[in-house]
Amino acid sequence: MMRNHYLLCVIPAILLSACGVSQDDDLTQFMNEASQTMVGPVEPLPQVQSFSPKQYNADGGLHDPFVPRRAAVQTTNQPDLKRPKEPLEAYPLESLKFVGVLSKKNSMFATIQTPDSMVYQVKPGSHLGEKFGVITALAENRQTLKYELKIKETIQDPVSGEWAEQMTTLELQEHQ
Repeated sequence: MMRNHYLLCVIPAILLSACGVSQDDDLTQFMNEASQTMVGPVEPLPQVQSFSPKQYNADGGLHDPFVPRRAAVQTTNQPDLKRPKEPLEAYPLESLKFVGVLSKKNSMFATIQTPDSMVYQVKPGSHLGEKFGVITALAENRQTLKYELKIKETIQDPVSGEWAEQMTTLELQEHQ
């Protein structure tokens, strides 16, 4: 029994000594080669410039950085904010689809489909979209031979408070 115990201790010791490090193993060779091909020293980091805080003085005519600048708001482009909203103004313009054109008594109407599959009749002067959009024209594009809705949107700049207009076109969607 004692002899078996002795063998159990000696055999692992012999196996571990066989795994010892030799001078010719791959790792040692790689480390020797890598140390010879290393580049020179790394350039030092640039010197950090010191920060000098400045005190805000409202009497110096400077703008308060915590209050948005408000120019005199131009009311020429400002939409009527007191006007009751129409149903299609609850949807972003990108989510509405121009799906058809109707003609009644020499008047033309467009049909607009909402994301929840409701269909509405609109004409020039109707409002749609969340950016105070108003339809300015319903006409056939002579180049594409498709009907288009011309829409004027009014957007307020969040910093200056000024209102700006942009024109957008919705083209009649082909039935797919």
